[in-house]
Amino acid sequence: MKLLAKFLGVALAVAATFAACGAAATLALGSRSVSAGNASVTSCGVSSLTATRKVDNSGNVTQVNVAGIPATCAGATLSIALVSSTGAALASSSTTLTGCTTTCAATFTGLGTISAANVARFSFGATGP
Repeated sequence: MKLLAKFLGVALAVAATFAACGAAATLALGSRSVSAGNASVTSCGVSSLTATRKVDNSGNVTQVNVAGIPATCAGATLSIALVSSTGAALASSSTTLTGCTTTCAATFTGLGTISAANVARFSFGATGP
């Protein structure tokens, strides 16, 4: 009986090994590489920006102006989101900052029909050079 149990155990182990090899044979091999690393990230100063909005007679935001952006942000893409009190993004837009001398400015339009009463804050982000 012990011999039969050992034989079945070995047979089961061999079968599992062949099944694993068969499953691995279906995997595609290629020369794609995966890597990880780190790099320092510097801010061009968007963490301290403020914005002003223009509102039409219906109470909707028609334009958002951001001024005083540091010139170190020149060439970057500045994104803005109009955020509700619950944290939901109501509208968003982005533009590339060009023509900067001492500071940069950005004007965002085409934000859709967003009631100024629903906008609790603005959220900024910059990507690029």
